[in-house]
Amino acid sequence: MTQTAEKWCFLSGRVAAMEARLIRDEAMQRMVRLDKLDDVFLSVSDTRYKEYFPIIETLYEADGIVSSAYMDHVQEVARYSPAPDVADMFVVQFDFRGFKAYLKNTLAGLDVQFGNRSSVSVGTWERVYNDLKTPLPEFWYRAAGLIRAEHDESHPEQTAQVIDLVLDAEYLIQQEAAAQALGYPLIVRWAEMLKLVSAIEILWRAKGAAYDPEQVKRLFLRDSLNASLLKELHALPLADWPDRLRFSPVGRIVDDVFSQQEGDRLTEFVRLGENLLLDIVRPARNVAFGPDRVFGYLCALRTEAYNLRLVLSGKVNKISEELLAARVRTQYV
Repeated sequence: MTQTAEKWCFLSGRVAAMEARLIRDEAMQRMVRLDKLDDVFLSVSDTRYKEYFPIIETLYEADGIVSSAYMDHVQEVARYSPAPDVADMFVVQFDFRGFKAYLKNTLAGLDVQFGNRSSVSVGTWERVYNDLKTPLPEFWYRAAGLIRAEHDESHPEQTAQVIDLVLDAEYLIQQEAAAQALGYPLIVRWAEMLKLVSAIEILWRAKGAAYDPEQVKRLFLRDSLNASLLKELHALPLADWPDRLRFSPVGRIVDDVFSQQEGDRLTEFVRLGENLLLDIVRPARNVAFGPDRVFGYLCALRTEAYNLRLVLSGKVNKISEELLAARVRTQYV
């Protein structure tokens, strides 16, 4: 057995143990049905998140706490991974959020929280935007250049959407590129589905918000996102989307999505699209060791963190059980 194979074997053993501590789907569903905050706190105390929520008042800080816990768990995997880029695919989102926050604060005058999990400082983001040298990869400079040029030409009220379009596209492009560089088929399939589901969601939201179609085409539908399906959806009215999507890789969720009330369709698409992503990696649980097993666990963490933030924040803010149930995603286990 090679040294790399031995490392995958060791890490996979740790992952098997960590999988046993994931919140099971039925437990998450029970948490959705709880009415009293005391009961929600007790439910969290029965999970591995107990140490992050030592007192009931910490539930009011659930969003930040769960994000920190998620990063701790991802970094635990990264420490032992023979291919750090596998874990990096689940960390880079925080850097994109950090760059968005810097740009929206600086260019759009918005009060956006930076969070505490980006690996890049505000000073570094400032240097990137001003095209000054840093150790960061070139794709950050490409995105910054697009935003800078568009900001100079666009109406100030469009600044925030310009930032979102450029950086959301770059995030999806880089996730697919990272997966292809790793070369593991399951990870490539997951990244391709992530790109498709996320791009459809973004195009849908852009139509709903009446974004300038040419701006969306120029800033978002670029590089690998300049695909025939996405270009067709961009050109079609929403009423024609079901027929086009029915024979696409997301076809099996189309009828469920468009059977919802019009105002609920996008939310249902996002939920079912995320379930499709987990369906791709769920077979990895039956793999004894290797990158597939580890990647499946990282995807499980991603879903668990989303659901826990949703449910805990929802309970604190007295969101109805029905609304939470309509948004919670299927767990990995």
